[in-house]
Amino acid sequence: MPLASALEVVEATLRDHGNGAFENPPKTGVHPQHDAFIHAMAGWLPRQKRGGVKWVAGYSSNYKSGLPNITGLMVLNDPETGLPICVMDAAYLTAVRTSAASAITSKYLAPSNVDRIAVIGAGLQGLYHVKLMSLIHPSAEFQVVDIDPSAVDRLANQVSAEARVVHVREAESAIRAADVVVTATSRLEEVVFQFGWMKKASLVLPVHVRGWSQDITTASDALFTDDVEQFTNFIRATGSPYEDLSRVRGSVSSVIVGKLTGRSSNSDRIAVFNLGLAIHDVAIAAEILSLAERQNIGTVVAY
Repeated sequence: MPLASALEVVEATLRDHGNGAFENPPKTGVHPQHDAFIHAMAGWLPRQKRGGVKWVAGYSSNYKSGLPNITGLMVLNDPETGLPICVMDAAYLTAVRTSAASAITSKYLAPSNVDRIAVIGAGLQGLYHVKLMSLIHPSAEFQVVDIDPSAVDRLANQVSAEARVVHVREAESAIRAADVVVTATSRLEEVVFQFGWMKKASLVLPVHVRGWSQDITTASDALFTDDVEQFTNFIRATGSPYEDLSRVRGSVSSVIVGKLTGRSSNSDRIAVFNLGLAIHDVAIAAEILSLAERQNIGTVVAY
């Protein structure tokens, strides 16, 4: 699907979220290993009449076996009968909707001038964050950091026609220079990033909650998430790596629809924890299904 379309779909879905036109129960799941999860994510969008569930697994150690970190299936259901109408791979749509959510968040909460974007992690999430963020900030330079230099080279080659990528060896250097920071690593148990590295007039988007110093929640000028109820449930279930989350102001969608003030000053340092919304998966999957139907792609099963 055209990535510009993904941005439009995710922004429209965030508006639905901000206006209360959705069902998105907090994700539930199991955690077979300390660095792994298998989650069920259900969502319903009444305006589009689309609903379904994503069954997704994240295993950060899979790379040791040559396997992807994120795997899963997406099922869409007929709203009239409840019958499954589509099953598709969930890894692609997860990469697209996650990076699109970051890009739309940046559209509304980034400082006025975005010249440099730091992307820490050059895997699938890093790649799609460069692709989607470059559509929102087309003139920005992307400073990409990874423990594997060849991963940065591969990413740079894949986006050579879309974005300017510079290989930076140290995360601290990239973060200190950046207007927007995306930490797209696998789950981190230890503190790797210091919020004190963030300059004034900046935005940080951790793809995973962990890995930042405690003061990301206390020294930031504003703190948001994508869904307060889901974020609260997640923190309770998994144990918060941060002592004080009382300053979470609300959801990004509330900023988008004008119910909350986002950036009150251009000098603000803002942090946003986007855990991922099932309604984004449903909306992106529905768009992909629509494309497939129009192009007569895939196997159609009649009940």
